[in-house]
Amino acid sequence: MKAREIILDFTSLLDVIMIMLFFFVLYSTIDTKNAINDAKLAEQNYNNLIEEQREINEQAARELARAEMADKNAAANQEALNAFEKGEFFQLDLDVIDNSDNWTLTISYGDKELDTIKSSQANDLKDLIESQISKSGFSKDDTFICQLYYDGNQNGTAKVFKVINEAIDSIHREYTCLYFNPQNKSK
Repeated sequence: MKAREIILDFTSLLDVIMIMLFFFVLYSTIDTKNAINDAKLAEQNYNNLIEEQREINEQAARELARAEMADKNAAANQEALNAFEKGEFFQLDLDVIDNSDNWTLTISYGDKELDTIKSSQANDLKDLIESQISKSGFSKDDTFICQLYYDGNQNGTAKVFKVINEAIDSIHREYTCLYFNPQNKSK
């Protein structure tokens, strides 16, 4: 009988080992699922970090391009200011005849008078001013200054000023580096 008791002892021992093995497999499966979930979460965090880094890189590239453009524009702006100091700029002199709708706009560059536009040509004002800019050798990418002188005390100046300002605004859409400065002589 001793042999049978030994077999029974091994049988119960095998049951205990099988139960332990079952729990080991069960808990290792749970741990594997937790590890998979942790890995997915880490991957998602990594992808979010990559996207944030991509956005930061794009923003840095935009800022660098803006800074480079500012440096490029700074040199062109300084050249335009130096030319202005030398008297090399477009000058528009507005003369309004009191108590009438008649006016003249004299366009000069430096000391040279380029053209005189009369009120009868008001519909072509933009084209006439733009043609003088082109004839003077300026391209649409050049930086230059245009100064408008007018007498605010003359009757009808406000009406004409509005027409001239609209023409200059229209030109400015094409000549993006045009700096326009109206100056009232009556002050």
